[in-house]
Amino acid sequence: MNFTELLVSGGPVLVAIILMSIYAVYLFIERFLKLRKERVDTGSLMVRVNAAVRERDLESALAACEQNGGPVARVLRAALERLPYGRPAVEAAFEEATLFEEQNLTRGLRPLGIIAQIAPMLGLLGTVTGMIVAFSEIAQYGSGDASILALGIGQALVTTAAGLIVAIPVLVGHGYLTSLVDRILGEIDRRREELMGNVVQAVASRRDDNGGQAKEEQRASAERREARSAEPRPDATRPLPQT
Repeated sequence: MNFTELLVSGGPVLVAIILMSIYAVYLFIERFLKLRKERVDTGSLMVRVNAAVRERDLESALAACEQNGGPVARVLRAALERLPYGRPAVEAAFEEATLFEEQNLTRGLRPLGIIAQIAPMLGLLGTVTGMIVAFSEIAQYGSGDASILALGIGQALVTTAAGLIVAIPVLVGHGYLTSLVDRILGEIDRRREELMGNVVQAVASRRDDNGGQAKEEQRASAERREARSAEPRPDATRPLPQT
């Protein structure tokens, strides 16, 4: 049986399954190349960013994110840009940037999941329509000639097999791409917590430095007051002029 005969035996349902399989292959390849290109190893990036945060050098931290690239760096950069506005602004920037990256990373996965679910249903639909054709032939010509039933039964079997052949690889590919996305999102969450911890430490260190400087100023001011109080005061009584 050549390809044309296969299409004829499967009917329009088989054509729909084949078109869906072509689209699924395109989606998988496009998403796979996209996700594989994204940088996930962010160890060196976090070393530079954390050092810059401890030194309160925001420009260096932003430059490190810009040079590294990737979803993790983009999320960190969005948060660092809001750092001068306080912790609530940083957390809001984290949420917004993470949601944006998640939408970009998961684009195309939903259609793959839908194809994996619909393909067996289309195969079942082809089975039902094929059996309807077969029984119609039996009703019209009787069951004496098996070749009369071949068209309907062939459509039933071919579409069922085609639906499963498409659904199984698509389901496996969807699971693999989902695991790549989950890995990237997990790395974003881990680096987010790491950065927030370093920001809190930097703020606390700055407060300690300011507190120590204030204490030193208070101590110096007290010493100056004590020194002034210890100096001899001039005699306020003056001799009366002689008449």
